Amino acid sequence: MLCVRARKYFIIYLLITYFKHPLLSIVNTRRFQMDSRFTDEAIAYCQLVASLLQPSNGLSAEFLRKFFDDVHTKSNEKLIGTFTGSLEERKVTTKSADIPVNIYTPIDAEKDKLVIYFHGGGWTLGSRNTHQSIVNLAADLTKTIWISVEYRLGPEYRYPIWLDDSCDVTRHIIENKELYGVDQAAKIGVAGDSAGAMISTSICQTVKNIDFQVLIYGLYDFTRTAPSYKEFTDPQYVCTPELLDWFITHTFDDGVDMKDPRISVFLNPSPDLLPATLFIVAELDALRDDSFAYKEILDKVGIMNKLSLFKGVPHGFFSLPAIYPKACTQAVDTIKEFMASI
Repeated sequence: MLCVRARKYFIIYLLITYFKHPLLSIVNTRRFQMDSRFTDEAIAYCQLVASLLQPSNGLSAEFLRKFFDDVHTKSNEKLIGTFTGSLEERKVTTKSADIPVNIYTPIDAEKDKLVIYFHGGGWTLGSRNTHQSIVNLAADLTKTIWISVEYRLGPEYRYPIWLDDSCDVTRHIIENKELYGVDQAAKIGVAGDSAGAMISTSICQTVKNIDFQVLIYGLYDFTRTAPSYKEFTDPQYVCTPELLDWFITHTFDDGVDMKDPRISVFLNPSPDLLPATLFIVAELDALRDDSFAYKEILDKVGIMNKLSLFKGVPHGFFSLPAIYPKACTQAVDTIKEFMASI
């Protein structure tokens, strides 16, 4: 059996091999050591990833989707089916498509708030299924109805299709609150992790009558010049520059203005019109500093906001509550406390 240190090196080697990272060419000349700041939960995640690795000749949407689905299914399998409330599947008819949604209604759900959730996955991966466990947990602990949206994904459906889907669904729910189990006066929030966080806050620029937003380690400035982008480049941190490049290439057509405020939301000309905001931030994440900078923007214009930094975890922890039970429970408790203040 490998000793702990040797196992850590082996896991990082496999991660590099799996993603065909350029550092593979120097793996024999450099010793990779897992960041000592990682929690035991984060190390367990890397072990899970290593157990699922298969040889790859390159990255494709099909390949990454299967891997993303496998990671979430394997890690969260003990939580699937444990939701004690009711789950209803519907489709929201928009101008261009019928968008599936899951409605999670916990036992004794309060009717004064509702959360619309957008999953992460780089605008190309993920689904209602990959994120069902964390949405279940969030609905249960907050005693609030959560609606998870299956917006269309790139590369088949590139920007702005997935954003328009998300805006249309949000607008429909706001206009038909009582059909989704809450009072007409209920406050509506949007929430999302990673790509879903970017979608959520972009929606707030376009759709009226959103009362709060919960933004979980999102990408908010596509120039990607913040120091954390340079600090966390090793595969152990999950969200590498190469992976971000892949997501962007497969999501946005050439010639798209990445300074469009709906994309780089830092450039929103009216941040003073945004709703109350909660930032959930992973300490060991290339996207970390975007949240700090976004908070500063909201502070300057007087928007109520709170930022919670989760130490010892990388990008992606929130959608894996079985791997990160402590961090995810703490994050949802933070969301519950924030929602109570709205």
